[in-house]
Amino acid sequence: MNGKKRGIWIAKWLLRPALVLLLIAILWHYFSGLQFPLVAERIRGIGPAAVVILLPYGLIFVVESFAWRLTIRREPPPGVDMLFLIRVATDALLYSIPGGVAIGEPMRAGLLKRECGVDMTEGIGSCIITKINIAVAQSVFILIGFSLVIVLYPGVASQLGPGEGVKGFSVIALSLFCAVALLTLPFSGPRMEQVCRWLARIPFRPLRSFLTKGEPYIFRLDEHVGRFARDHTGKFALSLLLSFSAWVLIGVESFLILKFLGADPTFTQAVALESTASLLRIVFFFLPGGIGASEVGFVALLVAFGFPDPVTLSAAYIAIKRLKEAGWILIGYLIFWFIGFNPFRKAERPVEG
Repeated sequence: MNGKKRGIWIAKWLLRPALVLLLIAILWHYFSGLQFPLVAERIRGIGPAAVVILLPYGLIFVVESFAWRLTIRREPPPGVDMLFLIRVATDALLYSIPGGVAIGEPMRAGLLKRECGVDMTEGIGSCIITKINIAVAQSVFILIGFSLVIVLYPGVASQLGPGEGVKGFSVIALSLFCAVALLTLPFSGPRMEQVCRWLARIPFRPLRSFLTKGEPYIFRLDEHVGRFARDHTGKFALSLLLSFSAWVLIGVESFLILKFLGADPTFTQAVALESTASLLRIVFFFLPGGIGASEVGFVALLVAFGFPDPVTLSAAYIAIKRLKEAGWILIGYLIFWFIGFNPFRKAERPVEG
C-alpha cells in the first residue's frame, strides 16, 4: 500500500469514524438527560404558525433560481419555475444520501438539457458559476457570523480560553479569504485550459487521449466561466448578491423558529447559529446534510448564548430544522416522479446538443 492509498484508507476507516464518535459523544453529553415531553410541548406550542417556517426555505430556492437564471447566456433563458423545480429536486439528493453533492450537482446540467434544451456546455458552465457564487456568499456569511460573535458576544468567544476565541476567528477568517480567492480564480482567465495544457505534458497516453477528445468542450466551458464576470458584470454582481440574500434568508428561518419556540433571539444570534452550522457542514461534508455536525453547533451556541432551558430549546429547534428538511426532500423526490426521471438510474453518456 503506497503512501497515498494509506492516507485515503486512514481517512476513510479511522479518521471519519473517530470524528463521528466525537460528535456522538458531544451530543450525548448535552442530551443524555433530555426530557422528551418538554421538547414535544415546545413544538406543539408553535401551532398553525409552523407553516410560516417553511416559507424562508422556499424563498431561498426562488432566490437561487433567479441567481442561476442570470448565469445562463442562452436567449431566452429557461423560466424560473423550471429552475426552481430542478433545484428542489437535486437538493433532495444533496441532503438525503452520502456523497449527494457528487450526484446532485452534475445532475442539474443534465436536467437543464432534458427539460429546457440548454446544451451541456452552457448548462455545466452556468452550474459552475452559480455554485461558485453560492460558495463565495457562504464564505462571506460565515465570516460575518463569526465577526458578530466576536464583537457582540465576547463572553461566548472567551469560553475557549483567554484570547483563543480571537485566534480561532483569525484562523477561520484567513481560511475563508483563501477559499474566496481560490473559488474566484476561474473568473480571472482560462484556468481550465491552462490546467489541461499542464496535464497534457504528462507522458501518459490514456490521459492525453482523453484531453484531446474533450479539449473543445473544456475550452468552451472555460470561456463560458472565465469570461462571464468580465462580459456580464451586472448579471454576475446581481447573481452574487442574490446568492448572499439566500444565506440571509437562512438566518431569517432560524430567527423565526427560535421565536416560535418561545425564545427571545436576536437576528445576530440566528446568523451566528447558521454560520457555525454551515462551517461544520463543510468540515463534515461526508455526512448527509451534515447530520450530527450541525446539531453540535446549534446546541453549543444556544447554551453559550444563555437561553433559558437551552438543551430543551436546542432539541426542539433541531427537530423543527430536520423535519423541515425532510419535508423539502420529500417534495424533491415527488418532483423527480412528476417529471418522470429516476435520479438513481445509471446515467447515459451526454450528447452535445
